[in-house]
Amino acid sequence: MRLGCVVMACGEGTRFAAAGGAGNKLLASLAGEPLIVRTIASVPAERFEVVVSTRWPEVVAAVRRARPDVPVVCPERERATRRASACAGLAAGMARWDGCLFLPGDQPLVSAASFFALADAFAADPVRAYRLARAGEPASPVLFPASCFEAFWTVPGDDGGRAVLRATGTAVACVEARAPEELLDADTPADLERIACHMGRDDDQNGRTLPR
Repeated sequence: MRLGCVVMACGEGTRFAAAGGAGNKLLASLAGEPLIVRTIASVPAERFEVVVSTRWPEVVAAVRRARPDVPVVCPERERATRRASACAGLAAGMARWDGCLFLPGDQPLVSAASFFALADAFAADPVRAYRLARAGEPASPVLFPASCFEAFWTVPGDDGGRAVLRATGTAVACVEARAPEELLDADTPADLERIACHMGRDDDQNGRTLPR
C-alpha cells in the first residue's frame, strides 16, 4: 500500500504577521532550521511519500536547499486557495497512492508513532478517512482514501476536505495523537515558541543537542 503526504504550505500567515511575526512564518527558525523543513522531517519516509505544495518562491528555495529529495509543486499564485493547493499536491502522486495525508506546513510536532498509527488504521480499513485527534477532538493531519481524490476537483467551493468528505459520504475515524502538543501549529510567534519548547524537551530527553 502506497501513501502520499502533501505538506500544505500556501497560507498567507496573516495571524502570525498580525501578532508581530516577521517574514514568511514557514521560514521562521525552529531549532536551527526553517519551520517547513522541520515539518517535512517529521514525516516517516518509509510510510509516506512527501510532496510540498506552496506558492511562495522563498519556501520553494528553502525546501530545495534543505531537502532536494522532496518534490515541490506550485499552484498558480492568483488561485492558490486551499483547494488549489491540495489539488496541486495530490496531482503529483494520486496515480500511485492508495491514500493521501494532508499535513499543515506549520505543524512539526506530529510523532512518528502517530503517523504510523494513522497509516496502520488506514491499512486495516482503507475506505475511511482518518484524522489525528486528542481526547476525541478531531484535528489535522487528515488521511483521505483514493475514493475521495477526484472530488477535490469536482466539489464546488473552497471548504477543503470537509466538503469532499460530505460529498463522497466518506466515513471519518479518529486516531489519537500520542501527546497533546502534536496538534500545535504555529499560528502566532507565541505558538512557535511553545513548539520550540516542546521540540527542545524531546531532543533533551533523547540526548540530542539542538542546533544553534
